Amino acid sequence: ILDLYSIALDGVDLISFYSLPENDSVATVFSQVEDSNPKILGEGTSAFYYADSEQWFGTLTEIELTDGYWVIIDDSDTLDVEGIPTDPGTEYDLHEHTNLISYPFKGSSPVSETIPHSTQASIDAIIGEGEATMNNNGEWVGGLVNLSGTEGYWFITNAEVSFSYNPPVESATRKVSPIRPVPMDFDFNQSTQQAFYFINSASIDGDPLEKEDLIIIYNDDVIVGSRFWYGEITDVPAMGYDPNNYGKYTDGYCEAGDRVTFKVLDASTGKLIEMEVNGDITWENNLIRYVETLETMSAIPDEYHLGKPYPNPFNPVAIITYNVPLDCEIELSVYDLKGRLVDQLISGYVEAGYYEIQWNAGSMSSGIYFLRMKTPDKAITQKMIMMK
Repeated sequence: ILDLYSIALDGVDLISFYSLPENDSVATVFSQVEDSNPKILGEGTSAFYYADSEQWFGTLTEIELTDGYWVIIDDSDTLDVEGIPTDPGTEYDLHEHTNLISYPFKGSSPVSETIPHSTQASIDAIIGEGEATMNNNGEWVGGLVNLSGTEGYWFITNAEVSFSYNPPVESATRKVSPIRPVPMDFDFNQSTQQAFYFINSASIDGDPLEKEDLIIIYNDDVIVGSRFWYGEITDVPAMGYDPNNYGKYTDGYCEAGDRVTFKVLDASTGKLIEMEVNGDITWENNLIRYVETLETMSAIPDEYHLGKPYPNPFNPVAIITYNVPLDCEIELSVYDLKGRLVDQLISGYVEAGYYEIQWNAGSMSSGIYFLRMKTPDKAITQKMIMMK
């Protein structure tokens, strides 16, 4: 009996197959989405479709039932599959460190139940599309709680290991993921390059975070990940720069060796608060970082700072952050390309601290503008693009 199922694609997706047709070539399996300029990335292999020649190129020529794949397309699309089911006893042979593999069943099952207990000690973490789970002394923690048949996963191992999944139990209840959608102002683009920071505890002025508080990760002033605190060890994604995914969508995202920063959007006050991190914050692709604590930063910054406005390009509201290390007079102004003042945001005395304001450019035309902060010591400028 052949399986018939569909996989929804939204631009950047980490997928796998639990059934494939007899002809499992890349050209056959992905023929339906060729109009969307597809790129298929496996573990150390890839395939690209060139519309001009109507041909597939690359080292990836056949799709494997045991492997996972990043699929990058121009727009949203649906991949319909009719194929022979995977043998439920299929064995997976994993090498040490990173393995991009499938989940071979039609349904889904909790991580702790579908991976044999004798195997779990060899697995440090599992990374899915925008979610992850970590083996914390035998307990799986994080936002990835189930493995599902059309999704791919990076298994991060500490040794070579072979295993077969335990099949899903039909009567078992699927666990509910604690992950919730984030506000649009703090959203980010999914990338094939991603790392995760597992936050053990977080507090603002000594008070633990609430579930409506949002943890946000920045690379310089670019938002690369965010997650609502869910009261346990919360996994927060941090996306990396991805040249395969039309770099403009991940411009400014993390690259190996970058050091990220954290802020919390405090739901009770609406303030964006900078946080100090007790843990390693260096970014690397497919890396899992454990952060012991996030705590409120000191109330007074060390230097003047004008953050890059975001989003950028924006329409019509740009969020602007700036730091003032002492009580003083400052000016914060917006100029056009010809150097003409178009808006005065701040002019006068401010107290030392961290600040965030919004500039609504709804009455302005599309184009490039310059944000300039004048302090007693210096002037700082940032470029921003209004795109209607």
